[in-house]
Amino acid sequence: MKNFLPGSFSTLVSPLMLAGVLLVMTPIFAVMTLDRMEKLKSHITDQQLAKGISLIRTFEAGTRTGMMTMQWGIRRIQDLLRETSLQPDVVYIMIVAENGTILAHSDPAQVGEVLTDLPDTGSRNEAPRPASHRARMADGEKVFQVYKRFAPMESRFQGGHMHMRGMRMMMNRSETGPWTDSGNGVAGSFSKEENAVILVGLSMEQADQAQARLLRHAVSQGVIFFVMGCAGIFSLMVFQAFRTTKARLVSVKALSEKLKKEVETTRHLAAIGKLAAGVAHEIRNPLSSIKGFATYFEKRYKDNPDDQETARIMVQEVERINRSITQLLEFAKPMAVEKKQVDIREMIAHSLKLVAQDLEKKSITAQVDIRSARSRFYTDPDRMNQILLNLYMNSLAAMDPGGTLQVTVLDILPDQDLEIRVTDDGCGMDDTLLADIFDPYFTTRPDGTGLGLSIVHRLVEKLEGEIRVHSTRGEGTTFFIRLFYPQKDSAHET
Repeated sequence: MKNFLPGSFSTLVSPLMLAGVLLVMTPIFAVMTLDRMEKLKSHITDQQLAKGISLIRTFEAGTRTGMMTMQWGIRRIQDLLRETSLQPDVVYIMIVAENGTILAHSDPAQVGEVLTDLPDTGSRNEAPRPASHRARMADGEKVFQVYKRFAPMESRFQGGHMHMRGMRMMMNRSETGPWTDSGNGVAGSFSKEENAVILVGLSMEQADQAQARLLRHAVSQGVIFFVMGCAGIFSLMVFQAFRTTKARLVSVKALSEKLKKEVETTRHLAAIGKLAAGVAHEIRNPLSSIKGFATYFEKRYKDNPDDQETARIMVQEVERINRSITQLLEFAKPMAVEKKQVDIREMIAHSLKLVAQDLEKKSITAQVDIRSARSRFYTDPDRMNQILLNLYMNSLAAMDPGGTLQVTVLDILPDQDLEIRVTDDGCGMDDTLLADIFDPYFTTRPDGTGLGLSIVHRLVEKLEGEIRVHSTRGEGTTFFIRLFYPQKDSAHET
């Protein structure tokens, strides 16, 4: 396999095939990577949101406990807010009134300031909405902000407001503001009717780092998948191209051997043709003279039966030699084929007329059975007559007087091929003879040339057909000639 070197890779896989693989794999890689990135982003967002909700619930629970059991005021709530904000990644926690005033903040300096972009959490008469989130900038830092309505006196376990003894006095609304200190450390003005919002700002630095790390991991996995996918497809393509090329090489080698044999056969036949032409020229002229003298003596000694029979035998032998020379020339020369539309019945009838006298001499009955649905077929009529004539003569030589010669024509479906069968009830042949009957110069008759069936075989091949034979010793022989339906010449078929 020295021809399959890296330098010959382009002969196995074309650039168009490589471009096709890249064109198919690139969108798949891009879609998979983007989907993975989107899932990672969604996962990180869910984590940040869950962390913010947990902080809010923890702060609300601490506030509720302090207000109910220890009567906390704003200072204690502010302290709890600052303690809660000391957890990792917490930038700020604030409680904002519905008018935007910051009621409490992890940075006390922000208390009393007005938040201009307060998120919408619904009115106080609506059911509390679930926590939501948004991205914001705080002191030049990207912040993941989680917010919801601040409801420390609403229990998520009981689904309603908690009413404890003394709560009404602690939560009475005053005119001094929403969050004021009554002097005894109690938040005396915050009411459950206040529509306050709690906002938690979480740092995105670690989340961004984790996202970048996961993103690199997703991209690297995608690249590995892309490379492995391309490599797998390339490997399959190279393997398939290798197999195809190898099969073509085997086919070319077989064709080369076949062509080599055909060239040798053609060269051999050309030599035989030259020899046959020389022999025919050198022999036929004397044979013509011998035949002429034999005919002359047959007429001159018509009163002497013995001499007349001798002259007749001389004429027959000369004619036999002429036939042998003609068959030799026919076998050696190239066989041209000229196909045209042929009437099937006329072709069979004409071929039988050529042997009518021979059939009559041996009292052999000829039967014709045409079962074909068509009346015409595209083939070479002269070559078909030559084929049938040789088969008839072969059958006549094998039959005793009084025999039957059967010619059958039928269609082979579904391919619409035509099959012609020539059957005799002669002596038949065994398997040993059947293996050699189409070989040149093979004959079992003392007066045969061994070229008749060889010529038949060559002519059938020239007509792009097939011939086979079935024979049983003592029962007769059948030759099957299959003429294939001419697909490319279907316009000629009627």
